[in-house]
Amino acid sequence: MNKIKSFIKNKGYTFFTIILGIIIISIIYKLNDVSPLGKNSLLKVDFYHQYGPMLKELYNRIKNGGSLIYSFNVGLGIPFFRNYFNYLSSPINILILLFKQENLLTSYSFIIGLKSVLSAITCSFYIKKKFNTKSTVMIGISLLYAYSAYFTAYYWNIMWIDGMYMIPLITLGIENIINKNNGVIYTISLTYMLYTNYFIGYMLCIYSCIYFIAYLLIKLNKKTIKNISKITIKFAICSLISGLLLAFELIPMYEALTSTNATMGTVPTSQYYAFTFIEFLKVHLTGVNSTVFASDISNAPNISCGILSFALFILFILNNKIGIKQKIVLLSLLIFLLLSFYIAPLDYVWHAFHVPNDLPYRYSFIYSFILIIICSYSLHNIKSLSYIKVIISFIISVILITFVYISKYDNITDNMIMINYLLIGTYFLIYTLYHFYPKLKVFASFAFVIVCLLECIVSVNNNWNITHSIESFYADYKTVNNTLNKIKKNDNDLFYRIEKTDNLTLNDPAWYNYYGQETFSSMAYNSLSKLNYNIGMPGNEINSYYYKQNTPLYDMIFNIKYIIGKSNDKTRYKQYINEDGLQTYKFNYNIGLMFGVNKNIVSWHNNYINPIEYQNDFISYSANIDNVFHRLTLLSKAKIIDNKKETVVKYVYKNELDNIYAYTNNSSINYIIIDNKLYYKGETNINDISIKLGVGLLEYHNYNEEYIINHYNENQDIVVYVSYKNYLSEELDIYTIDNNKFIKAYDYYKLNEVKISEFHENYIKGFIKTNEKTTIFTSIPYDKGWRVFVNNKKINTFTVGDSLLAFDIPEGENKVEAKYTPNNLDVGISISITTLIFAITYLLIKKKKSNHQD
Repeated sequence: MNKIKSFIKNKGYTFFTIILGIIIISIIYKLNDVSPLGKNSLLKVDFYHQYGPMLKELYNRIKNGGSLIYSFNVGLGIPFFRNYFNYLSSPINILILLFKQENLLTSYSFIIGLKSVLSAITCSFYIKKKFNTKSTVMIGISLLYAYSAYFTAYYWNIMWIDGMYMIPLITLGIENIINKNNGVIYTISLTYMLYTNYFIGYMLCIYSCIYFIAYLLIKLNKKTIKNISKITIKFAICSLISGLLLAFELIPMYEALTSTNATMGTVPTSQYYAFTFIEFLKVHLTGVNSTVFASDISNAPNISCGILSFALFILFILNNKIGIKQKIVLLSLLIFLLLSFYIAPLDYVWHAFHVPNDLPYRYSFIYSFILIIICSYSLHNIKSLSYIKVIISFIISVILITFVYISKYDNITDNMIMINYLLIGTYFLIYTLYHFYPKLKVFASFAFVIVCLLECIVSVNNNWNITHSIESFYADYKTVNNTLNKIKKNDNDLFYRIEKTDNLTLNDPAWYNYYGQETFSSMAYNSLSKLNYNIGMPGNEINSYYYKQNTPLYDMIFNIKYIIGKSNDKTRYKQYINEDGLQTYKFNYNIGLMFGVNKNIVSWHNNYINPIEYQNDFISYSANIDNVFHRLTLLSKAKIIDNKKETVVKYVYKNELDNIYAYTNNSSINYIIIDNKLYYKGETNINDISIKLGVGLLEYHNYNEEYIINHYNENQDIVVYVSYKNYLSEELDIYTIDNNKFIKAYDYYKLNEVKISEFHENYIKGFIKTNEKTTIFTSIPYDKGWRVFVNNKKINTFTVGDSLLAFDIPEGENKVEAKYTPNNLDVGISISITTLIFAITYLLIKKKKSNHQD
């Protein structure tokens, strides 16, 4: 019994925080039917398309011993460390290894749940250390922080919420430097954060500098003035050590970022997310709707820690026992963050000199944490308050809620407003019991924490609408895996790419574990995204592109040997596998990862508008064969059949009985119909179209991200309808292929193929014999980390299409080796090791001196 009492006394504070955090997230999961307490996963938006599949790739690489340096799974090839450090490096992600592949989505629930509980633990730990208290009420506001609006909105950004549980420790570390001349906690915490996610780590570096100055001002006295230089140098050295310890990560990542869209942009001159100060006040309420996209009802930041935090903020101002310096400094921090939200250049700096694509104010958890610090001051000094001041705080809070109700703020429901009334009234009642009946202090504290717990549950659950079924996500998992296993078993080539025509996510190769073309990643090469768009693949031209059956030349260039799903081309592809109705086609004209081309290929640049002509020029420059694709002949003049709200034009082309390739990026086009197959842009009423044109539509395809349409029929004519908002001229390019020229090009490339004899993702060896000096084209994305050796001699590399790796080889028999090592990784490793040795040596010497003095 004594041991139990001792445990509760010494560890109970942390233990209860853990238990209450687990209870909150468990109830939220249960209410939303989330695994392991339900059938749904937490996959949403980018978590669905990016981080979820990438975690699966990490899982496969660790379990199967794959490369953690380079990956050919996504994007035609990308250094794996880029995605790892941008999305996956949180040590908590190791939890995935405890699960089987079929239960991996459940592991994601545990990861997010654990991070939320850790946020409560570290916040309560910080408050405990700051005020030397084990007051139960501090657990309550720690829970409000852990399940604040930032977590509610961005829980699915698994790499950002690490910042929530690390900022309390970083803050404690800063205070320890100033109070105790001890930088260990700060150095370890900042190092951990920078490793876990350098992007949020960067934001916390800014915060650390600001908070260091702020706390130094709070603690300023004769002693600190005398030692201010010493303290500042200590802080600077600890910060520098954190960065240097991670030089092995930060140096390669800094260089990697220069090839992505993440570093491209100019300083904004006007705010790209607009909100008013009144709206800013309103979003402090419990259960206010989250801001995630620019199209949301409100663009105000996710800062709410519940209505209680607003009331405690008022008490912070009213409490005379709290020093004037604390008030001025902490209020100044909140004001600075408010200005950062509102002033575009400041927000731009917080986001690492980049305008965010939706998901605004990714640093708003910092505001919430400062607000919680203010709340902790109020609660710690609650005894010194007169009852009348608490009444004033209560009344002001009620006025705010009433104002929100009267003004009909669309970003919160009437039901949630009523809940805010109920919550603030309950908190006031609990305080009243505490104030007038001191014997009920324990009961009041317990009741306070329970209400905080309920507030967290209500607020998060009000915003969450989890409906993504795990079963549906795994619906074709077994079938696709069986297909992939059969391909790998029967194909002896060391390298080839596979793609799916019906993608589940935008990183399917990562999820299913095959070498593929598509990707959606902030770490994708910006130039390669543009190339894929210019060559006729759907994507955003920034950081994504995915597979649609394009032309056989595209598949030849990029070594796509197998297509899982429907193929529109029966001439150049043959059915290879039929696994439970899932068809797989094999491309008859595969030429491998590297092959020799004409030196004129260097003139093939990434600046075309017409992707089919762009492909024509590839063959012309690389094989001296012109017009492999040629335009179809119109059988009659284009016919305008409707000219009211839109202009619908009917075209009839002569069918040459081969595949046709159509493309347009004309923003004025509403939809295209090719032989009863509709390709629509924006919102389109399919029934109205069918009735208006008298066309029986057989298929419907989204064409909002333009791509080359690959189509085949055996009719005499090809009938095409195009709907224009503003019809000026014919804007649709329709081509067919000269198969004889295509085969001639294939024979030329095949003759000059580099035969791969050894393949690892970061090392490739092959052989080629040529009769003349030749340029070797590869479908490997250009990266300075690729070093090419011909006959054991390092040679220069260059880009083709401004994005693909190429190099020249001499006449004769040649051994080709391509090795990938992150550029300047050796420099980074040397700096990190040297810094680690220095830090350990310093700590040992310091410890020895301390023991000697004792």
